[in-house]
Order: sequence, then C-alpha cells, then structure tokens
Amino acid sequence: MNSALKKYLNSVNHIMALPVKKNLSSLTLKECAFDAQLLSLSSLYRHSRKTFFQMKGEFHPKVCSTMRSLSTHDLFANHIEYSPLLSEIRWFKDHHHQVADPDQAMAAILRFSEISLYHEQNHRIVWQLLPPAPDSQADLRRYLNFAESLVVVLDLALGDELGKEHSQCFENVRSIYRPGGEHPWAQESKAQYREYLLALLATTYLLLELIVPEDIPKAVDYYFPGKKKMVRAAVKRGLQLSELFTQNTNRQWQSLYWQQASKKLSALHKGSDQDPLYLPEDPLDLDEEFVIAQHVLNFFGL
Repeated sequence: MNSALKKYLNSVNHIMALPVKKNLSSLTLKECAFDAQLLSLSSLYRHSRKTFFQMKGEFHPKVCSTMRSLSTHDLFANHIEYSPLLSEIRWFKDHHHQVADPDQAMAAILRFSEISLYHEQNHRIVWQLLPPAPDSQADLRRYLNFAESLVVVLDLALGDELGKEHSQCFENVRSIYRPGGEHPWAQESKAQYREYLLALLATTYLLLELIVPEDIPKAVDYYFPGKKKMVRAAVKRGLQLSELFTQNTNRQWQSLYWQQASKKLSALHKGSDQDPLYLPEDPLDLDEEFVIAQHVLNFFGL
C-alpha cells in the first residue's frame, strides 16, 4: 500500500470514528461523505448550512466531477450539486484490498468528491452580505477577488476551529480545502484572531490580484503597522494558496464568465439602496474593505 492510499484510508477511518450528533439530521445531506461529522464538530459549518437553508438554498445529489464544478459559471444560483458517495467510500474503506487497483479507485473517488460544500455555500452567502457589484470588467475582477478572499478566509477559520488533527484528515479526503490548528492565533483573544484573519484576507486578495509574492509581506505590513509577528504568520499561511488556482483557474473563470457574473450579481442586488463596491486600483489603498470584511466575520461569529 502506497503512502497516499494509506493516508487516505487512515483519514477515512479517523473521521468515521468521530461521534455524530443525532439532533442535526435536518441539516445533514443524504449520502454526502463526512457531512454529519463536520456538522457535529464545527459551529462555523453548522452556521453556514443553516444560513444557506434560510436563503432557501437547495442541494442536489448528482455525480459531479471536480472539472465540471470548476468550469461552471453559476456560483450564484441557490442550488449546489454534490456527489452522493458515502456508501461507496464506506465500502472502499473495508474492501480496498479486494480491488484490482486500489490507488486508481481512490483517485476516482476523489475526482468526484473534492468540492467543499462549505466553500460553495459561503460563496452564496457572501454575495448577499456584500454591497452591489460594479459593472466594468476591471472593477468586477477586483470585486470577485475580494469575495473569493473572504470565502478563502472562512475556509482557513474552519480549519482552525476543527484543529490540527481533525482538519488534516478532512483535508486529506477533500471535504475541506485548508487545514488549520497549527498556529496560535486562533487561541488568542477574539480581537487578535480577527486581526490575523484580516491579514490573511489581505494576503489572499493580493495573491489573486497577481501581486508578486515577494512584495506581499511589505504590503500587509503597511495595512497592519507594528504587527510584524502576526503579519509574518498570516502571510506565510496565506501564500500557501494554490498557485494553479491563483494564476490559472481563477483568472480563466473570470475571463470566460465575467459578463454572466455581472448580470447575475446585478439581479441578486436588484433594489438595493447601497452604492456599488469599487475596490481601489492600487491595493495599498484598501480601507473601507476591511470594514466590510469585519461585517462578514461578525456574521459568522468570528
């Protein structure tokens, strides 16, 4: 058994052994792998699910590959598809030794189960919390990158809440995108942890705006003067965001779908009395955006 398969099976066994709260059945998605465990462990995960349901969000159990999910332009519809693979994973956990090529079988399972529902839910929630979007392509690009940065920070906060061991296992099976629990900032005061999350937000936004990574520490220092230790920790963690995503996937999606995104965001905010959110051309001029980000973090109890 190779190391990747062993890590995957160990993680599945670890998660399956976790206690599940019986009073969360109304929130749990049928045949959604490890959903019950995440709901039981994480108040952030529960809050996200409850909010999505309150928005009349719907889930559809349909086999959905990673590529199909990433290539869709509809991050705005109030429905999310997920692959109902729990029974398949349970069977594979106990019978992998009977499979002719267990490594290939594991890769096939992951190909259809590595979209984080928490991440997808939060996209829909964040659209509702943000002011209306601007119209032009460049302004909309910055708006979309800011929204993505907020969702990424919520991914990181979930990893912190789950803790090092649990979050690593959930990340190994692709139920969450980013592990956590290794950094002490989540154990600091709420105000200190909030500042750390905002520094992570800034780092992520700068990465998505394709700022040279070597220049990002100075920029985040500028946002948070006198906080060098916190900034170093946040930037180091923030820079772990996938280069494939920042350099390719995100930019390609925006290039293909920005016009559809503009129309759908306009429809979502129809009738709003708020002004559109125009982020500054110079990212060093970010200011009001941190106030908006704090509003989002407040909503999630962070």
